Amino acid sequence: MKKIVTISLVTIAVVTLSAFLSKKDMIDSHNLSITQTLQPAKLFATLPDYCPTPDAFEIAPDGSLILSCPNFADKNQSGVLLRITKAGEISKLADVPVLKESGKSQPMGIAYDEDGALYVCDNQGKGRLLRMVFENNTLKTTDVVAYNFKSINGIRYNNGALYVTQTKLPKFKTKQITSGVYRFKTTDRDIKVNNDATDSQLIYTEETKNPDRQAGLDGLVFDNDGNLLVGNLGDAVITKLFLSPEGKVEKKELYASLPKASAPDGINIDAIGNLYVAGFANNQIFKIDTERHVTTIAEYPDNDGTNGGIDQPADLIVYNNKLVISNFDLMVAKGMKNTKHGKPYTLSYIDLAE
Repeated sequence: MKKIVTISLVTIAVVTLSAFLSKKDMIDSHNLSITQTLQPAKLFATLPDYCPTPDAFEIAPDGSLILSCPNFADKNQSGVLLRITKAGEISKLADVPVLKESGKSQPMGIAYDEDGALYVCDNQGKGRLLRMVFENNTLKTTDVVAYNFKSINGIRYNNGALYVTQTKLPKFKTKQITSGVYRFKTTDRDIKVNNDATDSQLIYTEETKNPDRQAGLDGLVFDNDGNLLVGNLGDAVITKLFLSPEGKVEKKELYASLPKASAPDGINIDAIGNLYVAGFANNQIFKIDTERHVTTIAEYPDNDGTNGGIDQPADLIVYNNKLVISNFDLMVAKGMKNTKHGKPYTLSYIDLAE
């Protein structure tokens, strides 16, 4: 029999968000609880040596699964994109073109537009938003949409626009770290980002209140009504942003709260609107249903990913009735279950049909 544990989070939610949501903004912030109903994770793929730190997913126009590998774990390797076919065959899709000043590329969030162009968040000191065009799985052109990002991370495409997160914006002289969401047109090219309030593309900012984890907005996803859901890695909350047709934030509300120590990273959504969230710090996977009920569906002790064990999950995606999860397995810090990086380099999955 499954063990069911419920934790009240109403106090955490109110205290965490009250500092940056006004009474008007705190719409429907009803009592939230977390139920634990664990499902086993299984091994989806063992990755080659040129992908020691798997990160973000996207589904290609041909139905294959694309994975970004920033390769932070190996300073001798630059970033690559992997392609995994429906049959499970793994190959290198492309080496991500390097930044001239650093000689590196470190791809994280990725997203396709309806024309098949792939947009890549190159996360480094002077990060870039790249537009990569492929023909028969061969890279043909790479353009720079924007550059000089301090901490570009996640990305989503919606209605001709690109929405990206910056996890830290230290130029904002706030007491705690500020982070933000940017919006670019797919036709934008070579826009210099200042990483401050002068950026016209910056549509939303949030200050992280948790002093023990000073990191901000990270994962994001659009719901079926076109609203943008963004997760704060430090405060462990998900905020729902209501956007105008021009992509401006008209209203925001607290959507869900997760355990404060969970460090929510990647966020994805299924066809009926259930959210899935990667709990980066404690090897957890959460499901948030359309009634905003939160369930922990996986939780693992520190492990090396063998046999599908979840090992510092960075991103996840709903793919062919599976929830596929990337095991970042790199960061070792206070509040993280992970104790070291090492082989095997793996992807896990949870069967959503069971």
